[in-house]
Amino acid sequence: MYDVYALKYAERDTTACQFFYREASHAPITLHYYVWLILGGPHPILVDTGFLDDDARERGMRNYVSPAAIVERAGVNPVDVPIALITHLHYDHWAGHSLFPDAEFWIQREEVAFWTGPFAGYQAFRQSANARALARLAPLSEAGRVKVIDGDRPVLPGITVHRVGGHTAGLQIVTVETARGAVVLTSDASHFYRNVETRQPVQIITSLPEMLAAFETIHALAGAPELIVAGHDPEVADRFSPVEPGIIRIA
Repeated sequence: MYDVYALKYAERDTTACQFFYREASHAPITLHYYVWLILGGPHPILVDTGFLDDDARERGMRNYVSPAAIVERAGVNPVDVPIALITHLHYDHWAGHSLFPDAEFWIQREEVAFWTGPFAGYQAFRQSANARALARLAPLSEAGRVKVIDGDRPVLPGITVHRVGGHTAGLQIVTVETARGAVVLTSDASHFYRNVETRQPVQIITSLPEMLAAFETIHALAGAPELIVAGHDPEVADRFSPVEPGIIRIA
């Protein structure tokens, strides 16, 4: 059985109409930015790498700390992370890859194909990416540090990635067997609990049908509804167990 932690490294204010599909309300909402750490196996597993201070400045983040620093505060030296499961290649999940210099990055083939293909250059998509970080895919792959995977794949016994798509072409979520049951790290398959609980998508999508299907997959995989971990929701700290500021024990 594994222990799972959500590690918050930044936050940002926006409005509901910016994140919920066909939402008219301009009510304020706050996003929290996390990476997730899985302990208890032969080595730590990181889920996503966050972003660097350049994106923090350019995108108006508050209370930014380096994802490497928060991982170290959780008890893991960043150089001791051998595998990082990259849920997708948006800036806030991929641009911090250099902080984990010995990690192998597991990414879905469809995700890599999309961001190295013709649609990545359209404004509708490129505003969610960091072009400099995307440019590192090829040299990292040549160095043997990118593991391209197809569909659902076990990582270690009790840890599995599941391709769901929707928000991006090859978005993957992660299930982890814990003492409480199967935890689902949804990443951006469900930014907020409102998404997965009411089946209301976010408005940043490549496939609306896949995003809707992902909600059903999340519920089917979770050991219980309370073991679903939303990707950007401040409620994560209320629904689970904060250990110290920025470090939340999921199970």
